[in-house]
Amino acid sequence: MEENRTLKGSLDATNKINDIRLSLRNNTGSKIIWILVEGTNDCKIYPKFFEKDKAKVEFVYGGKGQLNIALTTLANETEQVAGIRDADFLHLEKTYPNTKNLFFTDYHDIEMTMLGFEEVRNNLASEYRLSDNLQKIWDNVLNESAFIAYIRWYNEQKRCKIRFDGIKFGGNLSEITEGKISIKKQELLIELNNRSANKAEKLTFENIDHFINQYKTSDFLNLCNGHDTTALFSLLVEKQVSHTEFCRHLRLSFTGREFSTTKLYSAIYDWQQKNGFDILKQLT
Repeated sequence: MEENRTLKGSLDATNKINDIRLSLRNNTGSKIIWILVEGTNDCKIYPKFFEKDKAKVEFVYGGKGQLNIALTTLANETEQVAGIRDADFLHLEKTYPNTKNLFFTDYHDIEMTMLGFEEVRNNLASEYRLSDNLQKIWDNVLNESAFIAYIRWYNEQKRCKIRFDGIKFGGNLSEITEGKISIKKQELLIELNNRSANKAEKLTFENIDHFINQYKTSDFLNLCNGHDTTALFSLLVEKQVSHTEFCRHLRLSFTGREFSTTKLYSAIYDWQQKNGFDILKQLT
């Protein structure tokens, strides 16, 4: 399965490269600036910040690896291509790939970047009538999401090949008591091991606990994964909203006003100024 996904990603990156090359050679597409992203949900967030007749946001299947291949190839041929990817753990590790025209989210990913704005969280709390308990809920969700994040970080560093895609944190992996959610840690490790037939290493609580002690951080916005955090948040308002709908509300709550204050916006703005582009909308 992993091999098939890699092959499909490689083919998609190749097709994307060829499509953009063709577009840049014709009259209609010769002035278009291409913004490559690594996820389908990114195509629901970023386009609203760019002038649609001047820039196109395109998803490259296969994650950050295939995005990097597509961007590296095209950036050697034209300045009219840039990429946006989630920082993941790069801000914590202080190491970044040397890829031309590649920009990173302010925090772990775009979801954590959006949630990093108090106004965005307040909008969500108002929507779900949680304003009185927002800080308690936010602290709870971050603390529980952090444990999952350490597993993801361990998996990435040790190359354990643990499969997280499609995992659900409801049911027997968490419990909600008096409005507070708790991850069942041992059950989570068992579930991750069971669903990862090709794992290079079995996850153990001892190894994860040792890793946490070694890499412990209070920088939850750079540690926690947005998918996990939004999933846990949505479970606390499960009777009102699904995880998918929660993420839609999150995207709607994140406006140009917030985006224009991000480091990501500043980096893209400086890049467009340097190259004489005018693709960012006037955001207020």
